Amino acid sequence: MSGLLVPTKEDDLTNFKSWWLSNRYFNPICMTNVADEHGMILYRENEYQVELFMMEPNSTIVPHIHPNVDSYEVYLCGDIRFMCNDIWYENNTLYSDIRILPNSWHGGEFGANGGAFLSVQKWLNGVEPKFVGDDWVGKDGSEKYE
Repeated sequence: MSGLLVPTKEDDLTNFKSWWLSNRYFNPICMTNVADEHGMILYRENEYQVELFMMEPNSTIVPHIHPNVDSYEVYLCGDIRFMCNDIWYENNTLYSDIRILPNSWHGGEFGANGGAFLSVQKWLNGVEPKFVGDDWVGKDGSEKYE
């Protein structure tokens, strides 16, 4: 990850990400376990949400979009290669991030140590925040993370 995929601009999601990473306010809501992915919603307020994802070693998240979510994927630990719009990012530095827009095809590969990352989200279009895998469109036309 070489930084943001879009030019940095002061917007409300960027400000929320900075606030949350500075304060690390936790209010766990629920856990999800799907295939090689384990997730937990750490914080939710209005349209903002932070999810923690922990991936099994040697696993993959296939390319997909979340049409109602603007997010940052924030590296925490492990062997992670993030992909966004066919560009691969491997800057495994604590808190390095990638901006994922609602129309950005993205996914990831996780090496021998697996990996963990945060998804710092702003939900759009009046859609209530939920497990981000439930706002999923895969390149194969799937409408839910399976």
